[in-house]
Amino acid sequence: MKCECSICKNNNPFNLPEEIVEAALKGDLVLFCGAGISTENKNVLPYSFYSSIKEELGIKSDSISFSSLMQKYCNEPNGRKKLLIKIHDRFNYIHSFPELERQATSFHRELSEIHPIQTIITTNWDTYFEDYCGAIPITIPDDFAFWDEHSRFVLKIHGSINNLSSIIATEKDYKKCLDQLRNGIIGATLKTILATKTVVFVGFSFGDEDFNQIIDYLRNELGAIYPHVYFVTLDTTLKDRLKYQNSTDIITSGTYFIHQLKLELIQRGAIKNCSVYPIIYSALDDIEKLHNEISRIDLSMYPSVIYSLAYQDGVIHAFERFLQNYHTGEYNCPDVIGRLGREYEKIVAECHASQNYWDEAYYEGYLNGVVLIGACDVDSTAIEYFPFIYLPNAQEPLTSVEILKKELDRVSTTKSKYHRFAKKIVDEKCDKDMVVHHPPF
Repeated sequence: MKCECSICKNNNPFNLPEEIVEAALKGDLVLFCGAGISTENKNVLPYSFYSSIKEELGIKSDSISFSSLMQKYCNEPNGRKKLLIKIHDRFNYIHSFPELERQATSFHRELSEIHPIQTIITTNWDTYFEDYCGAIPITIPDDFAFWDEHSRFVLKIHGSINNLSSIIATEKDYKKCLDQLRNGIIGATLKTILATKTVVFVGFSFGDEDFNQIIDYLRNELGAIYPHVYFVTLDTTLKDRLKYQNSTDIITSGTYFIHQLKLELIQRGAIKNCSVYPIIYSALDDIEKLHNEISRIDLSMYPSVIYSLAYQDGVIHAFERFLQNYHTGEYNCPDVIGRLGREYEKIVAECHASQNYWDEAYYEGYLNGVVLIGACDVDSTAIEYFPFIYLPNAQEPLTSVEILKKELDRVSTTKSKYHRFAKKIVDEKCDKDMVVHHPPF
């Protein structure tokens, strides 16, 4: 039985079209996103930006369009400046309450793990696709210098809160936007995307003026060959009222749609490591505590401890980078762990061959950290067998600091090449109370 709470009641079951799945697998799926998946979702705030402006102006009619309303506001003394401040304040208010921002970004956080979706188009002003999906914003023509096929991009055709002069809100703005779509690089790019990719519109309703403008633009610019598109909507009459018949409606919420698509791609092996984040987050805390304890061991007495410290720096950096970049979808690619593993195996071998044992320890740690991320995707208990402590040629498993100290006593008497190398570094570069640290390079 479906949950009827305000958040879940619109999660209507639906059949996921195979064309959408296949397009996602090929990297040809594009999302065209409106305000309904962001701050204007009724689960975020009970009043819309439109209604708040209407109330301030004392307008009772519901028939006034969004751009006409904003134009009236901007026609007031200092109206444009006040409008931009109100937009900024609305985003700040939502950001100041994590519960509200979690709800406003639920779609974006689901999308972040779907690495094959690299192109997003939006009429929204917020920066959620940048902040939560790692997308590079394309807002003005000059931004196209950064466009390439190997990064996630969001084409912001109505501007961005980070570039206030670019915001499209009023009647004049809408006319300017339409002219840019017809004649500029943003419009040319948009036409190419719509003509060659599988496009899903999500977060729009029939009353959304920006949506109607885009649909009219499609019909006028692409003529008889306008493409088949998908509408993810809760409006069961949207298709008939728009008179855009070359389309398929999916009647459900945007976040639920993207969640179900993600599950399907996980099932088909196109997305990996979706359950690993909390494991690595916890493991990072554990190894940092252990690292702090080991860093208190006397370097002058046990110079070989630098290997364990460097190794742990490598593990920590591998974990931190995974957590830091997770929202970009990079670590959800099926081949990313294998590719990174091969790269770092080569680096470890090169360090060993050049007798650079300190760097070897660091990269061994980084390599093991990467491998653990992949292993936890297959077996969440893999963390239980992970070597958090390292020492070259240790004779027994280093499962505690006490065992490490025992091994350090032993290697101090062997005078091995590792001990000699470590002692040389400590004698030449380390003061008595210095903490050894290997940077991430």
